[in-house]
Amino acid sequence: MNRSMRWHYRDAGLLWPFVPAYLIHVAEEWFAGFPQWLEQIAGRPVPGSAFLIISAVVLVVLIAAIRAATRAEHNGWLGVTIATIALINTAVHAGGAVLTQSYSPGLVSAVVLYVPLGSLVTIRAFDQAPRAQVQRGIFAGILLHALAFIVAFLSSQIQAF
Repeated sequence: MNRSMRWHYRDAGLLWPFVPAYLIHVAEEWFAGFPQWLEQIAGRPVPGSAFLIISAVVLVVLIAAIRAATRAEHNGWLGVTIATIALINTAVHAGGAVLTQSYSPGLVSAVVLYVPLGSLVTIRAFDQAPRAQVQRGIFAGILLHALAFIVAFLSSQIQAF
């Protein structure tokens, strides 16, 4: 196969599909009751307004990261970050389902959409990106997903939303 015909890990055609995947994922979480389901883990549900605010902020950051990654090679680590977050999110949904022995709202879209997209970007990055880009992207993905989890947990503990 001609190497120039293979997708690059930060190609727009590979990263932009994360936006509709994210919107579908958030819709599944919302309509299937993810904010309420979190009560099984956090002790309280995440207020709906907090869930929507967090989701909107993530969407804006996702779009900005994709724009940056597709425009400059030195920002390619952001593509790896997006893939890492998607794959971690899938693992967290699966782990939550096992822990609670119930359906974790968002699990289906994560498995169907995030696993293929995240895996393809990650595989391409390991093949094409400088090692430092991959490491920076994975570290940032872990850190950002942990931050989102902490914000969601704290919002479940604060009734002000």
